[in-house]
Amino acid sequence: MRNLFALALVVVAAPAFAQDDEAKKVATTYLNALTGKGDEAGKDLLLGGVTMNAQLFTLENAELKAEEVKKEDGDLGKAVQMMNELDKAGRKALTKLMGAEAVGDDLKVTEVSKEDAEKLLKPTLEKAQVFLKAAPVLAYASRVGKEVYWHPKNPMRAVLAKAGNSGKYSLELHRWTVTSKEGPNKTPREWPLRVLRFKGGKIDTGWKVLPASDWNAE
Repeated sequence: MRNLFALALVVVAAPAFAQDDEAKKVATTYLNALTGKGDEAGKDLLLGGVTMNAQLFTLENAELKAEEVKKEDGDLGKAVQMMNELDKAGRKALTKLMGAEAVGDDLKVTEVSKEDAEKLLKPTLEKAQVFLKAAPVLAYASRVGKEVYWHPKNPMRAVLAKAGNSGKYSLELHRWTVTSKEGPNKTPREWPLRVLRFKGGKIDTGWKVLPASDWNAE
């Protein structure tokens, strides 16, 4: 009986180890591509594909340090709804913040005070907080609350847009601290490397490296 119980524990635990190994393999392959230790095709592991800037980006060295793992299962339709509501609030705030209105072929721009700007941005910040509380891992991966969320090449925005708006999603995200020594003085720098897999609706990204912008690891 004891042997059967031990075997059951091994069977249950094995998939978790396999997931961790797969995520680390992707992280290592990507870093090797950056440092010239491996094939540059490793850069294709970037979620959203490799851009020209990403293709040119290199490092002298890099080492994986501490790892943090986050997992989340949620309602895909609700997640897409929260993203759409945040985007709508952002567009509305931007229009009002600019104080711009069309006048023929020109734009008439009105000055906005700091106090008015804060009032105009409040609905957007509130929508961001709703997203962060309801789906913290997905919101983190989507960079909700950060300027880069609005980046036109934010890859998680594209993933959610293609996933559909019904069913469930699952997201697993591994975040490593990477140490690299750069420049003539080999100055140490620490930065995050995120590897994730999103499954939901029509989408299964497989294990991919998550960029915060179109190429920069930070």
